[in-house]
Amino acid sequence: MSRRLVITRVDLFDRHPFVCAICEDHKMLEAQGIPEHAPARILNNIYVARVSQVVKNIGAAFVEIEKGKKCFLPLSDVEDAVFVKRISQKQVLSQGDELLVQVVREAVKTKDPQVSTNLSLPGSYSVVTSGRHRIGVSNKLDATTRSRLKEAVNGIYDNELGLIIRTNAAQVPEDVLADEVTGLQQQMRELLQYAPYRSLYSVLYEAEPEYVRILQNQPLDGLEQVITDDTEVYAGLLRFADTHVQPGLKEKLCFYEDPQLELQKLYALQVQLERALHKQVWLKSGANLVIEPTEALTVIDVNSAKHVGKKQPQQQHLQVNLEAAQEIARQIRLRNLSGIIIIDFIDLDAEEDRQLLLREMRKLVRTDSVKTEVIDLTRLGLMELTRQKVRKPLREQFFTADGHA
Repeated sequence: MSRRLVITRVDLFDRHPFVCAICEDHKMLEAQGIPEHAPARILNNIYVARVSQVVKNIGAAFVEIEKGKKCFLPLSDVEDAVFVKRISQKQVLSQGDELLVQVVREAVKTKDPQVSTNLSLPGSYSVVTSGRHRIGVSNKLDATTRSRLKEAVNGIYDNELGLIIRTNAAQVPEDVLADEVTGLQQQMRELLQYAPYRSLYSVLYEAEPEYVRILQNQPLDGLEQVITDDTEVYAGLLRFADTHVQPGLKEKLCFYEDPQLELQKLYALQVQLERALHKQVWLKSGANLVIEPTEALTVIDVNSAKHVGKKQPQQQHLQVNLEAAQEIARQIRLRNLSGIIIIDFIDLDAEEDRQLLLREMRKLVRTDSVKTEVIDLTRLGLMELTRQKVRKPLREQFFTADGHA
């Protein structure tokens, strides 16, 4: 299969937002939208913040990363905090404390952005953190590979920092991984060393552009091409390729300049995005999905609709459910649905069929770069999933709270 990262502007609802899309054989798997005139992104930025309020009964504090811009900080997340100024040694946190925080979740509807005091600097194959002083390896790798990668970095690991080895590291030479870890550790040490001399609200680390973050999360051996028709983005990709240890990346970069056919039309991005913003999704079999986000959770209903099969009813139901599971896994990732997700599949009588569906769903969500967990099937036959909240759902990236584009 041919997988590409496509970065371009798209004509959508009389607007022209930037879209970063992962496409496989021209089918969109993942998309991140950046509306025109959007405020600067703060996700993953590191700030010198000030504690404005400590609310012990909810186990949290509110901190300002700039004047008047509040963020939510759980008190359970302050164990390894790096303080620039501290009011009292007796309190976990006090109003007026200044400390380093990193934005780990964007604002969602009425909820403020969330920050953490465990700072992290991401690379393509590893992540270096200020807290949790140990070496962790992706659970998506087998035990032998995890042991090999851990051994590969043991000699260079700084035990005053934390280190996470990513899934992508299994596909590159060990010296490439070691070079990246060495560079990230040096960057983190310098950040912590000079932080006490920086003024309140300073940005100590500014995250890479969104298209770079998406690129970092993709296994390079499975990515055929990174293509854009924007000169500024292409220049940014070249800079990233020159300064980061990703062998073979530069050869995959492509600047698209065909005057006969726009890049957005070549990949039918407008059509695919419009479909991803509708609540109904049709399947090849004639069945359909209805996706309804609510304030508390997202509900996905599987309907046989126009499906007409020649098999026994239970066989047909299993077949439709398996087809639906595959599309649901894609839609969850594409629409960036998060929190609690409830799926109402077509009822299955046989326990072995229900377990087969459960195993298939767990297998499908493993490819998601965002932590996703299939919990179980309830007594009513509803499948429960949870997906980590990191970024806004796709719909909120293009629409305001009142539904306007």
